[in-house]
Amino acid sequence: MTIQRLTAEDGVTTLLMDDGKVNAFDLDFFTRLDVALDECADDAAVVLAGRPEMFSAGLNMKVMATLDVDGLTELLVRFGQTMMRVWLEPRPVVAAVTGHAIAGGTILAMTCDHAVAADGDYRWGLTETTIGFPLPSWIIAIARGNVAAHRLDDLLLPGRMVGPAEAVEVGFADEVRAADEVLAAATAHARALALLPRPTYAETKRRLRGEAAERGLAGVAQDIRGLLGQRSAPAGT
Repeated sequence: MTIQRLTAEDGVTTLLMDDGKVNAFDLDFFTRLDVALDECADDAAVVLAGRPEMFSAGLNMKVMATLDVDGLTELLVRFGQTMMRVWLEPRPVVAAVTGHAIAGGTILAMTCDHAVAADGDYRWGLTETTIGFPLPSWIIAIARGNVAAHRLDDLLLPGRMVGPAEAVEVGFADEVRAADEVLAAATAHARALALLPRPTYAETKRRLRGEAAERGLAGVAQDIRGLLGQRSAPAGT
C-alpha cells in the first residue's frame, strides 16, 4: 500500500492510503504508517484518508491465511501497537472515511479524534466475530471510548455492519458528508483542532486514553494466545 503525504502551509498533513484495492492492512502497511507519522511529527495535525469508496477493509485475510504462528503473532502485535499509536497520537488526527470502513477500517477510524463518513451505500462495523476472531482487549478499549454503551453488545457480539448514518448514531463515526466533501470536511476539522494549545491537547488525550491503552496493550499476548488456541481447537469445540 502506498501512503502519500501532502502537507498544507498551515501544517495540516494528509496521509492518503491506497493499495488500488481494499486498503488491506499487513506488516508493510503498519511500517509505512509508522514512518509517515514519524516524518510529519512536527506538523500541526494529521488527516488519514482512504481511496475513493474505500477507507479500509481491515487486515489482509489472504496474507493471514498463509502465516505460521510466529508470523501471525507478529502481525497481530503490530496491528495493536500501530492502532494504539494513532489513538494516543499527541496531535489531532482526523479520519476522512471515503467509503467502506470494515473491521480494522472501523478500528482505524475510531482511533482518530474525529471521523467524517462518506454518505452512500458503505459499510461500517467490527465484524471480527463473524470470521472467528475474538475481539482483543485493546480493540474493546477503543470501542468503549467511542461507541454508545447501550449499543456495544448488539454491535460487537454479532459483528453487525451498519451504514454511515447509523455509524454516526452508534459512535463509530462523528458526521456524515457527501462523498466529494469528506476530505475537505475532515481537513477543516483538523485545522480547527490544530488551533488549540498543543501541549494541553496532548496531555488531555493522554489522560483520557492512556490508562485504557496500557491495559489493552498489556493483554495483547494473552489475546493472541486465545485466538491461536481457538484456531487450533477441533471443530465443534
